[in-house]
Amino acid sequence: MTVRDILLQANTHPEPTPEWAIDRVKELAARLGARVSLGVCQVHIPQVSNWLANKLLNIDGMIAGENKKSAVNADALTETFKARVSADHLGETFVIDCPGTVTHWQLAVRARAHDLTVVPVYGHAETISVAEGLVFESGRPVLLLPEVTVPELKFDRIAIAWDGSSVAARAMSDAMPLLRQASSVAIVQITGEKDLSKAAAPAEAVRNLKLHDIEAEVVAVELEERDAAATLQAYCERDGRELLVMGAFGHSRAREFVLGGVTRSVLDTPKLPIFISH
Repeated sequence: MTVRDILLQANTHPEPTPEWAIDRVKELAARLGARVSLGVCQVHIPQVSNWLANKLLNIDGMIAGENKKSAVNADALTETFKARVSADHLGETFVIDCPGTVTHWQLAVRARAHDLTVVPVYGHAETISVAEGLVFESGRPVLLLPEVTVPELKFDRIAIAWDGSSVAARAMSDAMPLLRQASSVAIVQITGEKDLSKAAAPAEAVRNLKLHDIEAEVVAVELEERDAAATLQAYCERDGRELLVMGAFGHSRAREFVLGGVTRSVLDTPKLPIFISH
């Protein structure tokens, strides 16, 4: 697999996606030789039907103002994106109407025809629920991208969270295009958390990667304070890892998402970019 088609998820309300997210995804596209498209969720808040609230507080006027702000932000994001991304990496731009709040549903359908979706992390209240929905509903990997203070987004040192499960294997496979360009790949196994005797051994992951011309090492990390998510991210910080690859445990049912504890904890407090696959 190669990554040739990246989709950047963007918001307009209450605060627009920051420009640093566009710049970072632009760097990633250049490194992978990919094009990058922009999918903007433009929030449209429906008017209320409460006569008294309108009379006392001018609710409809306030809603109209927020909707106008969202539309202005959508136009500004689109123009900034087109201005900052070079023509040889510039994909399409499209706006999705999101009634009431930011949601993933329509974007997930579009994401199914892209190799990777990037979700910036900048304090927006719906970021994690959007990332969850895209992981489950798009069928494609998601890159959760917090703001990082590095000169360039390279992902030279990558850690793979490995417990020998099928989702870990899927994540490793989906991340191959990034792993091939890394200078160091670590297969990280948390010890002291659960019985791994019947799971695929990390040495088998190393063997498989070597057949793809990727050199990797096995790193065993002792569980810290019964928190595997914190242990994983603490290791990445100590060892200078720039990307954590992990499988998303959990399932979707009706319109509800159920994530495993480690996946949820990492998504809630990402300390570095997280490549997630389900």
